[in-house]
Amino acid sequence: MSDLPVALSTIVEIPQGRGVVRFVGNTSFSTGLWIGIELYDPNGKNDGSVNGVPYFSCKMNYGVFVRPGLIKATYGLEPTVRSHPPLPSLY
Repeated sequence: MSDLPVALSTIVEIPQGRGVVRFVGNTSFSTGLWIGIELYDPNGKNDGSVNGVPYFSCKMNYGVFVRPGLIKATYGLEPTVRSHPPLPSLY
């Protein structure tokens, strides 16, 4: 996979398993671009925070931060994400 960042709410495959992108950006724990992922299984290292700094929120051991180059595949947006709010009904 390329080193280009992925969008929030994208489902990705990384060495630790499959999960959803919850953070893309710089962190205080290390320089450079990091991708924060909420894993589907408890194969992570944190709850979306590192050294007391919250970047996103998830259950303990379901969060992990990786460099963009470790993303093996993307699968589109998670099903609950909408690109815009629903339109009001006229009936």
